[in-house]
Amino acid sequence: MKTRIKLILLLAGTSLIILSGCKKNDNFASPSTQSATTNDEVVYDEAVRGVLTSKSNGEVPAKWYALAITLARTTPNQGVAPINARAFGYMGLALYESVVSGIPADKSIQSQLNEMPALPQVVHGEKYFYPSCANAALANMVHHMFGNTSPAQSFTIDSLEASFNTLFASIISKDALDRSVSFGQNISNAIYDWSKSDGGDQAYLNPYPATYVPPTGPGLWVPQPGQLAQLPYWGNTRTFIKNDATSTQPLPPPVYSNDPSSKLYTEEMEVYNESINQDPEHVIIAKYWAAIPGPCASISVLNSVLADKNASLSVAAEAYCKVGIAIADALISCYKAKYVYNQLRPQAYIQANFNPTWKPTLTTPPFPDYTSAHSVQTSATARVLEDLFGNNTTFTDYLINSLGFSPRRFTKFSDYANEVGLSRIYGGIHVRSSDLTGLTQGDLVGAHVGALRFKRN
Repeated sequence: MKTRIKLILLLAGTSLIILSGCKKNDNFASPSTQSATTNDEVVYDEAVRGVLTSKSNGEVPAKWYALAITLARTTPNQGVAPINARAFGYMGLALYESVVSGIPADKSIQSQLNEMPALPQVVHGEKYFYPSCANAALANMVHHMFGNTSPAQSFTIDSLEASFNTLFASIISKDALDRSVSFGQNISNAIYDWSKSDGGDQAYLNPYPATYVPPTGPGLWVPQPGQLAQLPYWGNTRTFIKNDATSTQPLPPPVYSNDPSSKLYTEEMEVYNESINQDPEHVIIAKYWAAIPGPCASISVLNSVLADKNASLSVAAEAYCKVGIAIADALISCYKAKYVYNQLRPQAYIQANFNPTWKPTLTTPPFPDYTSAHSVQTSATARVLEDLFGNNTTFTDYLINSLGFSPRRFTKFSDYANEVGLSRIYGGIHVRSSDLTGLTQGDLVGAHVGALRFKRN
């Protein structure tokens, strides 16, 4: 048989694995390679348990999250921010739990999450190939979360999974591959079963319930003509972290008033004045951060950071898990506040008090103003990324740039969060207190995520 050499870039570490001929590597690493856990005397033997997760790169999750962003933008109602964030939350958890057994210093976070039952465990003494576990877990969860995809989209999901399986089949034995696929699917199925009781399952089928009637009164939100309220009960959805929504609720918004000396009047006038002879750069910022769903933008930023750092599978798994939980819980907290306070939008206030024909730069969304969903979930993301990589991290988001915008480069995660918050004032759809309070609210959610114990010690 003609000898064929394959350079496998999927496995990264001190050396690359080169496969020669048709021989498959069932050890995945040298039997002498060992790594001890940080809190006990148990030795992680790669020859027995499979190659460490840290020795694989992040290509598998990178491609799955890129596909998930595309699906969110092209599948009916999957771009609705809380639904989108929920999908990323469960994807990240499934990814992390499917590979954590290959990270000796880390542990499952199952017992720390809200009413989460026990998860499947790896079989001691059996080998697992963790990129394959991750691929199976993510493929399965994407099918679960994006349950209303078209046949063509479902085919794309299956094709990505199959392409990785074909590659892995050339690296490892069939037994190891089958075992790894089965474990990834079992983890994903267990997490999906838990997700079905959170109150948000299949919300994409009816995110605008016609039966909801908004409260009425001075200063209260009313939908624009042709709109129905988006996810008015989302604030009751179970959070990943217990009490994460109730414990992060903001103080009430400024009291409704059309008195020129009042706080609300001043903030609404700021929005109105911003729209008059608006700085072209502000228009770009407003449209830039509205180009894709907010949670997709957060994941896209994470994708860019991980790519810049050439992150391993272990680093990527923890990051996707933390950011996913953060944006999911942040938007539950945000929507709870929205439908508790029911603050009117700038369009309604400005048309009633300043200019009856005024229109904002961005389309007014179909839910109340306070607090800003973009601000809350972006601030939660920024806090998690700051805790993981340090605030002084330079990055450029490549996905939104590819949609025709000039690159926006940041040197701090906090600057990124602040700009996203301001973008909603520039767009004419939030007052300042909604954005600033939202940033504080999201930062608190991110801090709660940071308090989860991923490490064994």
